[in-house]
Amino acid sequence: MKLQKVFVWANIVLGTILALTPFVLFPVCQSSKIDGSNMNCFYSGIFVTVLGVSIAAFSFVKYRVISAVLSSCAGVACCFVPNGVIHIAGENWACGLCADPTHACRAVTMPAVGVLVALIVAVNVISLIVNFVRDGK
Repeated sequence: MKLQKVFVWANIVLGTILALTPFVLFPVCQSSKIDGSNMNCFYSGIFVTVLGVSIAAFSFVKYRVISAVLSSCAGVACCFVPNGVIHIAGENWACGLCADPTHACRAVTMPAVGVLVALIVAVNVISLIVNFVRDGK
């Protein structure tokens, strides 16, 4: 039972850090487009923040298998959406990253998000393995 609490707290901490990454810890680009609207990376930052909060919230799901799967999927989406693997767009906005590899979103934010996502997925895969091994006894 104590090991499960470690996984819960790991998800809460990693989800919170992920939520803080795009605007506090490793901010996305702060400039605007020529027309004054926000750049795509700003919306990607909002997306990552919302999913980081969701990962922390999924930790409170009673069933650990469901929590681990939801957290892993949300983590992977944090990499897929900003990089254009999954396209999300509204009427006047779209999630994405700047084309310039020297901009903060590509050079700093996404590498940090990638490391956090890898940790989140690893924690949840280990949690699933522990759950299946424990239930198999």
